[in-house]
Amino acid sequence: MRYIILALLLLGFTASEVRAQQEFANLDLPLRRAEDLVSVADGDGNVCLYFFQGGSLHFSLVDATGQTVATQEIPYRNNQQPQVLGTRVTDTEFVFYSRYVNGNKEFVRPFAVNRYSGAFRSMPDVPLRKERNETFMGAFADADHFYMLYSDKKENLILYRELDESYYEKKTFPTADMPRTRTRHERQDELIFVHPDLERTVFAGQHRSKIYTRGDKIYMVFDGFYLRGQGKETTTEILTLDWPTGQTEYRTLPALPYKLKSNFNSFLHGNTLFRVLLDKEQFNLTAYDFNTLAPIKEYNYTAEQEIDIKATPVHQRGAGALFSSGNSVIEKTSKVMRNLSTGRPAITVDAFNDSTLQLTIGSYQPPSRRNPHGGDPGRLVRTPDRLVQTSRGLYLMPGRWVPAYTLPYSYNMFPYNRYYYDPFFTRTGEQVGPGTSTYFRAVLDSETLDKVALAKTDSTAATVQDKIEAYEEELKQTPEFKTLYRYGTNKLHYGYFDRRSKTFKIMEFTQN
Repeated sequence: MRYIILALLLLGFTASEVRAQQEFANLDLPLRRAEDLVSVADGDGNVCLYFFQGGSLHFSLVDATGQTVATQEIPYRNNQQPQVLGTRVTDTEFVFYSRYVNGNKEFVRPFAVNRYSGAFRSMPDVPLRKERNETFMGAFADADHFYMLYSDKKENLILYRELDESYYEKKTFPTADMPRTRTRHERQDELIFVHPDLERTVFAGQHRSKIYTRGDKIYMVFDGFYLRGQGKETTTEILTLDWPTGQTEYRTLPALPYKLKSNFNSFLHGNTLFRVLLDKEQFNLTAYDFNTLAPIKEYNYTAEQEIDIKATPVHQRGAGALFSSGNSVIEKTSKVMRNLSTGRPAITVDAFNDSTLQLTIGSYQPPSRRNPHGGDPGRLVRTPDRLVQTSRGLYLMPGRWVPAYTLPYSYNMFPYNRYYYDPFFTRTGEQVGPGTSTYFRAVLDSETLDKVALAKTDSTAATVQDKIEAYEEELKQTPEFKTLYRYGTNKLHYGYFDRRSKTFKIMEFTQN
């Protein structure tokens, strides 16, 4: 009897956590490479999953109740895998945009899936009136248009915007007022588009070049780039592209001392630009009015002070040592600032209601790379077969597998040496591990930007992102592909691919 009572008590304690998440859908996907999966969702809760495999396009459509509406496998254009660069939701379709290059000519090759029936539609190729000196920099799509971004030798920005299914308008935006960086196209190489469903983590917020769209205006915000002629100072740069007039406007925030690495980053939410500075001795968070760039609110802390705007402890994920889980909490004040400043500074801002903003502040340390010159010295290398002269004639002595470090240094670059077989060589220096994320979350009032005091017993103290991360810790294996999208006013759907069961699962999380 006492065991039954104990079980009921435990069930009562965990009931609130169970209600916070529930399985929304579970789809069987015969997918071999999780990185090929693309997902797009609309405001009604319909989700379309796409991947290319075996020369065919594979689609699965899930409706707002979690039921599978359609599953299709469509052979596609001589088995050529489309290079999907963006997705967009129209009134009736999910549209996937890909880029196709044929010699010096470039095309936008879109295809679409009906949002309600799952019917596939192949759309015509759209040629771009591109000049020979234009270099492709990237593409992005917002709710109204799809954009292709190029740059020329003078570092002007050339954009192609979709007007209809058969025509793209071209505009060239001069950047003569913007100082040049030390490395050519350094700003453009890190550009990401801040989608409303962007994952609010330090991994997503650590990029120093971000694109935002507001109607016919495109905002590019750059943080911490070394500029020619600016001395030992660096700053946050704002480049506004006005599509109707074709004009650009260049603005900057107050400059900061330049150091060996950038120690600040920013994020635009609504009409407020948040900039965070992370240093071993200083923490600064400043909110600026985006129209006037006047400071609205500022928080300053030193290394000895407690950061009292924290709504959660300082978490560090991915820095696991031997026999550790890879998730730790940094409690000592003396260690908080030092760990937050290790890596690339990052900040993201989100809101699930009209009264509060949730800020994720911290840093992201990219994973280490293998030796880009000689690869892993412990990798196995096969020595060549040799012919040995004996009294009975030539004798073939087969090669053997030996560690690479046992061979002379002159044979280190084995792909260019015809004597050794080295299948495990990685000349590009691939990254190893998930990287290290160190962060905390703050909850501010959306009007005054003051700290919102939350009781420890308040069920809304944890943001939806915190609940998702707690769920990920319960998974036996870190998902290779995951996606987030909003559903309703206070719900978030978290989808991930489970390689073991070959299924795509969608979990529903609520803020309250």
